[in-house]
Amino acid sequence: MNYTDFWIRIAVALLCSFSVGLERQWRRRAIGLRTNVLVCVGAFMFSILDVIKGNGELRTAAQVVTGIGFLGAGVILKDGTNIKGLNTAATLWCNAAIGVLTAFGLLLEAVTGTILILMSNILLRFLTKKLMQKNSKAQNETYSLNIVANYEKDLVLRTMITQSVIDGEMILNSLNTNKNKDKIEINANISINPNSHEIDYLVTRFTMEPDVYYVNYNKVEEIMDDDEN
Repeated sequence: MNYTDFWIRIAVALLCSFSVGLERQWRRRAIGLRTNVLVCVGAFMFSILDVIKGNGELRTAAQVVTGIGFLGAGVILKDGTNIKGLNTAATLWCNAAIGVLTAFGLLLEAVTGTILILMSNILLRFLTKKLMQKNSKAQNETYSLNIVANYEKDLVLRTMITQSVIDGEMILNSLNTNKNKDKIEINANISINPNSHEIDYLVTRFTMEPDVYYVNYNKVEEIMDDDEN
């Protein structure tokens, strides 16, 4: 292998891992841009040894798979009945595969894999959310979230609520803002699985936000229709 081939391959690895890491960073995951790039480049450098030595074997690449498995296990967290971090761990594992593919000169396969990873994390996310919304009405509980803050925090707080809904497993039914002089009151109607603690995390996050005077939430008792009895 000459240096031109080496630089082309590592550049493709860097570009692919950057794309995957950027999506993770945008969603504010624990493992974001830098980690994904480092994992991919690291997998590339280990695997390139097999290519440079010319032994035609995949011994180093096989060890990369095992090593990334341990690293991915470290980001999986269990919170009560909920398990978080599975998608992040799977993304990290696939990202390492991109590094291995580029090391062996399979650039087209690496780019294809990158596109499929991004499609899984972006497009399939919306499909999964739609299916969850369709099947979760009987399982979820509805809460009314009330926030009182300085009027300048309106956009910031509304964005935080929306982003939390996108990143988590909550369903935002309605979001209203009432302005009163120098204060605003935000009322959000949220549906969430009763076994999840995301509503508590959300309240804690708002409580720590500057210029937020009051945060509270109450469970909304739903009245069933006669047809549902």
